[in-house]
Amino acid sequence: MLDPPIDPPESSSFSEASFNQMAEALLARQGFAGVAAIAAELVGARVEILVPRPGSTGRHGTVAERFVAELCAGGLPPWPPGVTEVVPIVVGDAVQGAVVVSGETREGAEEHLRSAARAALTGIAILDTREEVRRDQASGLIADLLAGRHLRAGEVAGRASRLGCDLDAGFVALAVDGRAERGGGDVAAVVAAVHPDAVVEVVGGVVHALVPGPAVDAALLEERLGGAVLRAHSSAYEDPADAFRALDEARALLTLLRGAGLPNTDRQTWDTLRVMHAAYFAEPARMRAFAERTVGAVIRHDQAEAGRLQTTFWAYQEANCNMNVAAERLETHRHTVANRLRRIRELSGLDPQRGYDRELLALALRTHLVIENSARPS
Repeated sequence: MLDPPIDPPESSSFSEASFNQMAEALLARQGFAGVAAIAAELVGARVEILVPRPGSTGRHGTVAERFVAELCAGGLPPWPPGVTEVVPIVVGDAVQGAVVVSGETREGAEEHLRSAARAALTGIAILDTREEVRRDQASGLIADLLAGRHLRAGEVAGRASRLGCDLDAGFVALAVDGRAERGGGDVAAVVAAVHPDAVVEVVGGVVHALVPGPAVDAALLEERLGGAVLRAHSSAYEDPADAFRALDEARALLTLLRGAGLPNTDRQTWDTLRVMHAAYFAEPARMRAFAERTVGAVIRHDQAEAGRLQTTFWAYQEANCNMNVAAERLETHRHTVANRLRRIRELSGLDPQRGYDRELLALALRTHLVIENSARPS
């Protein structure tokens, strides 16, 4: 574990768990019907999610479809017979659809219905931006960079500019796990909707983006993707020549995130790994020598031990150096933890129970992780 999880803030307006379930259904291409089916099961009544095409009057649709079309046109129509709840889907200041419920609902249904309305925003974003993602994908800029093509700063900036993305004023790279759904296309559409001026491509099941500006919109990404989709962002870069380095940093952090039990790298503590990535690209030989000299023997020992020494070290760290707590987290005995820490001391010459030694071990182990999950600097 690289970074201990924290409890997400509670919300009275929607259910985080039901929203994540609905967002997963959208990203698995189950559409609004999939979201409505989940909501119906949770609230115990019939649920429809209706998003009319712009300008549609719904006159050839059902009573509910005509009702929602009139809502979207700015009217205040009476609820159709049998309808018991209506939750508008609002984008900006405009109503673009509604969650419509027929029948009596269970207690607590309001939170799940608000989750459905929030999930529908993700669905709208996907529908609105699929074509933009296909256009960016065809350009292949990010694929070329990740394949190791040496592109000059002017070529990177020029190709991005033709896609409406200005990298000359600085940028951040973003990597989002798109493997949970077919090809990552709909995750890419959400990222493109949040950052319409970014270059977005799917490479190897991961959604990559070069986002102009000093930061990604973490709050809006969280709102649209939820906590079920892992995402990582790089440091801010100024020179388009560093686009490959930024993408590699985001990819490396995403890989490390998968073993950290967290959904994203928004927490400030991940800056340590960003700094290490920068140091590795600046002085790769020196960083490799530091990791080998300090924890090389530990790493080689762990290759035959399923990483037990490293896992124990991180658990001990996260337990504030309390062996009993670490043993409980690892589901083992306190003496086992003590034996493993002693083995780390024997292999490295550094004692995990001493403050400075422990800090140096943590630094070296993180350096090893960054090196193992990054491309080899040219």
